Amino acid sequence: MNKINKTLALTLATLVSMPALAENINTDDFSFGGRIEARGALADSDFNDKSRVRLNGQGKHQINDDVTAVGKFEYELTQDSANVDNGKKDDTTVKNKTRYAYVGVETAYGTLTYGTQDNAVTYLTNFTDVAEYFSGYTNEAITASGDRAEDTILYSVTKGDLTFNASANLKDTENGGGLMVAYKLLPSVEVSAGYAGTEAAEGVSDPSDVYMIGARYTKDTFLLSGLVQKGTLADADFDAVDAFASYGFGENTVSVSYNYYSADEQRDLDLNFVAVEYGRYIGDVAAYAGYKVALSKDTSAGHGNNNNADEFIVGARYSF
Repeated sequence: MNKINKTLALTLATLVSMPALAENINTDDFSFGGRIEARGALADSDFNDKSRVRLNGQGKHQINDDVTAVGKFEYELTQDSANVDNGKKDDTTVKNKTRYAYVGVETAYGTLTYGTQDNAVTYLTNFTDVAEYFSGYTNEAITASGDRAEDTILYSVTKGDLTFNASANLKDTENGGGLMVAYKLLPSVEVSAGYAGTEAAEGVSDPSDVYMIGARYTKDTFLLSGLVQKGTLADADFDAVDAFASYGFGENTVSVSYNYYSADEQRDLDLNFVAVEYGRYIGDVAAYAGYKVALSKDTSAGHGNNNNADEFIVGARYSF
């Protein structure tokens, strides 16, 4: 947490000190935003509140014709479950998680940033991590392939139809990194391949890595995408498949997602489900509902893990 706080402090300090870099500051370069989201999930007759609040700020400042400074932070706040002691409930507390806290520079040769941020392969895993709730389950077991990581250096460059990302995870217990390349064959068709790996850390005997390929097709309001992964999680080989399709009509969107993950000797991480969701979007307001059908033999929820259980989700969101 100290490292996160230091990174966030550096982000804010950099943004605040930008007036020293130029005589004139365009206030439109910095913006605040976020979302308030009320959600509830029902699995095995157990209801769990999934509500959250996200607050973010991001900015850019052109230092000169060649270099632009960038920075971003985002916090996610959720309610902590109240504890019961001697028949009395504690006051509800708030848990916070840093999703983003980074600074860096943009140039004609690409963007280089450091902090808590996306990994290189996040661009690729976002092909299928699109649903309101039931998607993006298969890439989080390895730090270097997760959506975000602490103490990370990310280099990204796009030239025409080609995008290249490289990242390095510098946290003591999670050293690793990844590479990703994506290419648009057509304006509607993009293919991508990537690799991510995390070195063996203290107390972990073997490293972990993953190879992945993906593709997506977009046409008007229709999206079809797929992601295939194969790798090693410590001493266990694993395979994973994600697929996603959605169609929008008017203010409505319907989607279908499929998530599959199977690791030898790591059965507690297994996934196998298909989910259907419906959302209605009116300006900054969204309301949605979805149902997940578990395809595993064991369809019970346990230990706080509902991956192998049928699950219903309903939610509403206001973005600002």
